[in-house]
Amino acid sequence: MTFLNVSGLGRSFGPRKALVDINLQLDAGDRVALLGPNGAGKTTLLKIIGGALAPDVGRVTVANLSPGEARRRPGLLGWLPERAPLNPDLTVEEHLKITAAFLELSKAKTRERIGFLTEALSLKTKLPRLAGQLSLGSRRQAALAIALLGEPRLLILDEPTISLDPEEVARLRNLLKSFSPEVCFLISSHVIAEVAKVTDQAIILYNGHLIAQKSWLELGPDYEIGYLKETNERADH
Repeated sequence: MTFLNVSGLGRSFGPRKALVDINLQLDAGDRVALLGPNGAGKTTLLKIIGGALAPDVGRVTVANLSPGEARRRPGLLGWLPERAPLNPDLTVEEHLKITAAFLELSKAKTRERIGFLTEALSLKTKLPRLAGQLSLGSRRQAALAIALLGEPRLLILDEPTISLDPEEVARLRNLLKSFSPEVCFLISSHVIAEVAKVTDQAIILYNGHLIAQKSWLELGPDYEIGYLKETNERADH
């Protein structure tokens, strides 16, 4: 069953074409890295899939729902933006409880999920702190907890390891590996060696075009070299 369907997607900002005719399908359990140089369109694509940006043309569905509908339902779509819009005057715990109310989680389920994510991401001491007082890494962890609160089956992560220290990166990696095999990942990252540890294949964007979708094995034993080969071949045409 196709869980995420992206069909004929296009988006421009003035004269610049950020995305051109993007077609992508992910089935339950697919774990995919989204690669590409700066300006390739990665964040634009994830914003559209996450329901924060409308395409000019084309369509995105998550379990046959629009991204906006999917985000309002627990168990479907979790999205970590590159710059998560946390309210600096709310605590981490308040952010999580507001998200739980948005998803209409029961009080018992809210306690269970906050407890689990607090432990998994080492957030216990940060729950009572205002978001505006957190380090960039702690803000990233809090935003990740918000994305994961509803136990999504499709997880969209835009540069999830930005500002994380090595211990926090390892903690995130272990958490992702612990998820049910039915959960889909689409993870944008410039750290190819790290994202390859939690995904099975890579999609490469270049100048708004999807130029390749390959397993890590197909990219070769040195993933960075395989990635550069794909982008350099595109640049030469």
